[in-house]
Amino acid sequence: MHSSYSLLEGALTIARLAELAKADRQPALALTDTNNMFGALEFSEKMAGAGVQPLVGIELSVEIGDEKPGRAQHLVTRPSLVLLAASAAGYANLMKIGSRAYMGPAP
Repeated sequence: MHSSYSLLEGALTIARLAELAKADRQPALALTDTNNMFGALEFSEKMAGAGVQPLVGIELSVEIGDEKPGRAQHLVTRPSLVLLAASAAGYANLMKIGSRAYMGPAP
């Protein structure tokens, strides 16, 4: 799922996602907002409170190094990867990757 933390992609708040998942008797739900994990803690708390197993992840846009010069950047569709944390170590790694992606390349 994308939440309202995925600008222009998700409109539902995390609280509303928890209500809908509980009402639909979903055993688990994954949050994979685009290029950020801002809602991960809230998502984990709300889902656990609703009796739904939270799965935390991130959808990362992939920059392809061989884009053709002169092509309008807004016309380029970038592929993405969805990564899910399977453990506390995986969550820590996603936080590092997500922070790096959000901050941009190192100088």
